[in-house]
Amino acid sequence: MMGYEDICTDLQRQFYVHVSFAISPDVINDAIQAFFKFLQEPDEIKKHIDFSIAPKHRRGDVGFKHRDSSDHVYNDSKDFFHFHPALFEKYADFLKTHPVVNDFVKQAKPIWDMVYSTVKEVLVTLEPEIPGIVDKVFNTKHPHILLRFLRYEWDESREYLAKPHFDAGSYTLAIAESCPGLRIGSCPDNLQLVPYKLRNAVFMISSNFQKTMNTTLFSPGWHDVIQLDKTLIGKSYARWAIVAFIDAHNVEALPRSETHKWFRHLELI
Repeated sequence: MMGYEDICTDLQRQFYVHVSFAISPDVINDAIQAFFKFLQEPDEIKKHIDFSIAPKHRRGDVGFKHRDSSDHVYNDSKDFFHFHPALFEKYADFLKTHPVVNDFVKQAKPIWDMVYSTVKEVLVTLEPEIPGIVDKVFNTKHPHILLRFLRYEWDESREYLAKPHFDAGSYTLAIAESCPGLRIGSCPDNLQLVPYKLRNAVFMISSNFQKTMNTTLFSPGWHDVIQLDKTLIGKSYARWAIVAFIDAHNVEALPRSETHKWFRHLELI
């Protein structure tokens, strides 16, 4: 793991930092294939898992969601599933009788475990200079760590896959993607394309970070996802990704008016 100074320098300079994420690409690929099989299940099965690990937080939901481009807040189209290991106990009987869902969540578990270890290591590195940061996330039975499996879809030609925004948590860990397209900055004026590195993940500060650290050292990562491969525009799906959202326990998120505050003012460049 990088040292405190290196992490701070990258977060201040480019608003993200590459961190080691020591998991095999085969584990990622197997989990994505299991996710795609899960998406073929009937709606009543896909939507059966539905609960929250953080009832005060608007992004504490576990389970499947479909977002439509007609939603005026987000204006994107995607299918995603938020995984948290608390579902194994809560839905044990359901998983026994639904092998496709069971296989998917079992494939997701080692990735979630690696997110837990990776983020904890980052926060432990920051702890000496920012006391209390570790416990605010990890001193609870069910840490607010949601692993999102995501498939972007477009029924018509568009270039934005994810509209610009801040994430609602305190931290984000971007783990894997099928193709480049993620851009990060601190505001609409300095978005830069993020390169992925093998066996690394991208750690960035998110909008709710002050619930975990009382500091002005960092700025949250304003980001979007654009379609760079024009041959994929209009296909059945344009991109997949795996991302984790991390927050303190027992906190509220900022409203969408804050996390998407510059959305209407940004032109695609």
